[in-house]
Amino acid sequence: MLKFNAHLGFQFNELPFLQRIEAAAAAGFRAVEFPSPYEFDASLLADHLAQYSLPLIQFAAPAGVTKGIAALQGKEEEFRNGLLQAARYAKALACSDVHIMSGVTTQDEAALIFGSNLEYAVKYFEDQGLRPLIEVISSQAMPGYYMSDFSKAQQVLETFPSVGLILDLYHAQTLTGDAADVLARFYDRTVHVQIADCPGRHEPGTGSIDFAALFAALEQRGYPGWIGCEYRPSGSTVASLDSLVLATRERDSDFTYARNNKALALLRGLCFVWCGTRSRIET
Repeated sequence: MLKFNAHLGFQFNELPFLQRIEAAAAAGFRAVEFPSPYEFDASLLADHLAQYSLPLIQFAAPAGVTKGIAALQGKEEEFRNGLLQAARYAKALACSDVHIMSGVTTQDEAALIFGSNLEYAVKYFEDQGLRPLIEVISSQAMPGYYMSDFSKAQQVLETFPSVGLILDLYHAQTLTGDAADVLARFYDRTVHVQIADCPGRHEPGTGSIDFAALFAALEQRGYPGWIGCEYRPSGSTVASLDSLVLATRERDSDFTYARNNKALALLRGLCFVWCGTRSRIET
């Protein structure tokens, strides 16, 4: 069974952040992810997640303004302090997977710095019962990002057997033109999958990616992990979920949105109330 989780950095942005948790549950999602929990007290987030029975799948170590600092020279102490903070949140939120973002940099020493920092993170997280993750992010989406091609990821994965891969099929398609090939080559190290159509980075069905084939490949391999909906809705989040239902209609999926009319009414009510309130404030 394929399992889809909401990405609260991209979806339900019509709502304040904490209300997105309720909206995700109402829409039929059974788990969530978001990159940065640090704007909120960890116990507050844990309470909200528990209230709606939504596990947190993964989040990132503190990333600063450079989309990560693991490959940045002179940031070693800040990086290590960030791991301490990430470990505290991971334990409070019962989430064992932490994304180590390399950051945007043009420094010649970036490869050596990233390798050294990741080695430290691997050892520290092992002691904490956590798993570090990396993700290849296309230069089109994030110009200057160090971990921007799969050859770098391959080297890291060969060096550090305990590091897991977040495989974002949008970035794979953007970088290589063949997300299916990337999935086949990196499947054994993939612990989390993310989706968005290409071009546009909107919901499945708005671009050219053959999600039916990709979902079939994951299903045939018995993929046990989650699939994160890291796409920008082309309209409202609620409307975009119809496309997700269509993309998974022939798959054995836990996504219950299409069958949950009561939850749909609640979700639309939440969005209506918030958007109406925001409109009055802005005017």
